[in-house]
Amino acid sequence: MYYDALSSNTVKITLTKKDMSDYSIKSEALRSRSAESKRSLTRFLKKFQSESSLFPGQSADRLFLEAFPQDDGGCVVYVSTLGIDRDPVPSVPPMTSLTLMCCASSFSDIARLAACIAGKVTASQLCRFSGSYCLILTVPFDRTDDVIRLIPEFGEFSDDPTDIAYAGEHGDIICSENAAAVISGLI
Repeated sequence: MYYDALSSNTVKITLTKKDMSDYSIKSEALRSRSAESKRSLTRFLKKFQSESSLFPGQSADRLFLEAFPQDDGGCVVYVSTLGIDRDPVPSVPPMTSLTLMCCASSFSDIARLAACIAGKVTASQLCRFSGSYCLILTVPFDRTDDVIRLIPEFGEFSDDPTDIAYAGEHGDIICSENAAAVISGLI
């Protein structure tokens, strides 16, 4: 079985002769548009929906279906939705925190920053990347101004998600959890 999404509401499904047999769909029944073919196609659609991410929340009886038997014993099925009776799209909760990074060439600068921000961050990690120590911080929105003002005093500030992800992924991890609390205890 192969399928191609032709648009946001239409899918073309190509069934082989074996697929037709597996789903108990008969070409003759499709040609005559019998009740048997409708039941077979409905069973097939329910299984297809459960195995694919297409048409989530759409009941199989609300889908428009056209089936075209092929000479090789297979079939091409076009499935479309009218866009009704869909589950509502889940709302995205507002962001409650911001990820920031401070990079400094000396560990002592990072340790002093960690002491200043102790208790103001919800998560932190320390890594070594390109000769610098990088402290990656998750800061609640109500504390971001305080932390953003402090970072430039100790190192280079970044809030670019690409830079932060790259340093976290390619850097050598020194402390993967609660780095700010651990490091501030060293001073």
